[in-house]
Amino acid sequence: MNRVALAIRSNLPDEMDWALQSLVRMSFETPDDLHFDRYPALAPALVEKLNLADQFRDIDTYTFQTDAGEVITTDDDIGLFGATAASEKVRKQLDKVLEAALVLRNAAINPENARHLSRSKVCVDALVKCLTLPPDRPSLVELRQYCLDIVESVALFLRPTSSQDSLFRALVGYLSSDDRGVLISALRAIARLVINVEANLLQAVDRKVVARICALILLEDEELLSVCLDFLYQYTAAPENIELTGEVVDWQDPVQQLIRLLLYQAQEWPQKEARLTGNVTLEKKPPPSQPPELPNDLVHELLSFPEPERATQWMRACFEEDPDGDVTQIALWKAYETRFEEYVKQGKKLLPAADFIKNVTTAFRRAAAMVVTLPGGQQKFIIKGIRPREVPKSLKGELYLKCQWTSPTPNWPRCTGTFPSVKDLYSHILSVHIPSPHEAAPPPGQQPVHQPASTVMGLGPIPSLPPPTTNGTAGASPAPAGPPINGTPAQPADTQMTDAPPPSPISAQTSASPPPAHVHEATAVESAPQSSLLTQSSQDQLPVRYFCHWNGCTRFSPNGDNDRRKVISHFKTHIPDPDHNKPLPYNGRSPPPQTTASGTLTLDTSISSQNVVLVSKLTTVDEHGEATGIPLTSCLILRNVARSETGKRLLGGLETELIGVAAVNTPLRNYIADLLDVIEEKRRTIE
Repeated sequence: MNRVALAIRSNLPDEMDWALQSLVRMSFETPDDLHFDRYPALAPALVEKLNLADQFRDIDTYTFQTDAGEVITTDDDIGLFGATAASEKVRKQLDKVLEAALVLRNAAINPENARHLSRSKVCVDALVKCLTLPPDRPSLVELRQYCLDIVESVALFLRPTSSQDSLFRALVGYLSSDDRGVLISALRAIARLVINVEANLLQAVDRKVVARICALILLEDEELLSVCLDFLYQYTAAPENIELTGEVVDWQDPVQQLIRLLLYQAQEWPQKEARLTGNVTLEKKPPPSQPPELPNDLVHELLSFPEPERATQWMRACFEEDPDGDVTQIALWKAYETRFEEYVKQGKKLLPAADFIKNVTTAFRRAAAMVVTLPGGQQKFIIKGIRPREVPKSLKGELYLKCQWTSPTPNWPRCTGTFPSVKDLYSHILSVHIPSPHEAAPPPGQQPVHQPASTVMGLGPIPSLPPPTTNGTAGASPAPAGPPINGTPAQPADTQMTDAPPPSPISAQTSASPPPAHVHEATAVESAPQSSLLTQSSQDQLPVRYFCHWNGCTRFSPNGDNDRRKVISHFKTHIPDPDHNKPLPYNGRSPPPQTTASGTLTLDTSISSQNVVLVSKLTTVDEHGEATGIPLTSCLILRNVARSETGKRLLGGLETELIGVAAVNTPLRNYIADLLDVIEEKRRTIE
């Protein structure tokens, strides 16, 4: 390779021909073998040939002699009366320069070679010299294109410091070109040149040029469209550039086109049928009539505070702000007095009633004590702006979790346990509502006490269930035997059935055969004397039926399932996220009328539904499934426009269109969500 470099510098025609032709063939066939770092003399030799391009400025001019003997040079071809000024020798020299430029162009595709060339100021100056040659010389078109390709490769490694940089100015001059290939190369090179530069170089681009590029995105030319969008993304990254365009660029039309490009070449996936609900009226769930019961651990924490801080923390734990809510002053005071009444007997002091009512505004800034005159003329003293919570709130600001295990019978309320963490709730469910078979049948006369994990950590115990048989625990009772439950085998076949309601919530049922069709889940109770119960050894041999009654779930109804692990795995779908401050979605088959905490929405009227077709339109994605290409660039440009001072005017009212695109184009969904956030933030800032 050193011989090749020396042959190029020798200026011997035969040696140069051999060396350049060998490099052209090598750069085309095996470009990976051409490394400028390995052969330091090679790149300077090629750049030296490129520097000779300046002598070809007049290559396509013509001369002729007038009758008076005057020699005139012109750019016009006058046919038989003129001759080109370029001799055969000049043409051959141009061929050598073109071959050297072609080798540099092919080699620069390798990033390592491009980085090597970017470090050479001589190379950059030679490229500038070639790009500033007269653009109307047909013989120099090929050389110009090679140089643009080289600049495109090395631009990522260059760091121009200002808009007066010679290479940047040379490239900007080509943005007005009518040659499609030249324009594409120039746009791509500029986008790469400014991507790693903090200075706003594109501010120097003429506004008419920007308007022309905005108009070009209307064309159905994918390659030209892509480079124009890349340029506009870099241009709009500086919000002041949008304002500088003034009246020259009407951004309303480009914005509409960019929204259309969000679905550019989208592929429609197989349609899916779904059921659309309509005619639904939503209203707030009515507030609880009483504040929630506080767990023992929270009560102990409140007792550690002196008054009036204790009263403030108690109100925040049991009540929440609601502009439409109100609580009578006497009810608020009585609830506080009743909660701490037993501790007053032990020497604790409570805040006086008058001071307690005044302290409400300390706990809730928007709450206010007021007097309301009723229609009969009576006066009602209330606290406006608060309502009781569904579940308590800890001193750390986290909502407790409420056990929503219910019973299929109307005469037994849902479980009232509240827990500080998902772990405690899960332990409670496994020990109380879905117990294992060996925990389900304790000795007669002994009722098991189930406590969550919080008890182990020193927290107060959760109130236990009533003495009768419940959810897998067979407690002794003087009453007739209860129904089959979690972990308890079926009763003898001669046991008579009755329609009496069960004494407690039922999680699982044991039976030798499925229950009759007229018996719903475990509502049937076996009426057999206590002496007729099977022995423990025979109980273990009979199947156990498990159910899920979380918030009315009917997943395993009416026959249940004998696999406890399967029921537990299903129950995990009901467990809320660790961030349980958010409402919990219902995961069962038949949602109950009201399932969430206070302030959420509940159905008020019947639902009419109809079949609809869901359409998915997916745009280009990369190997990781992430959005890429023209749709992504269009979305990013819209986000830049939204951040400008005129963003609200340009994008205001287009949220519906953007949401419609996000609904069908999954890859762009997160980017459109970010765009909508920017629009909303800009609107709030202006207002």
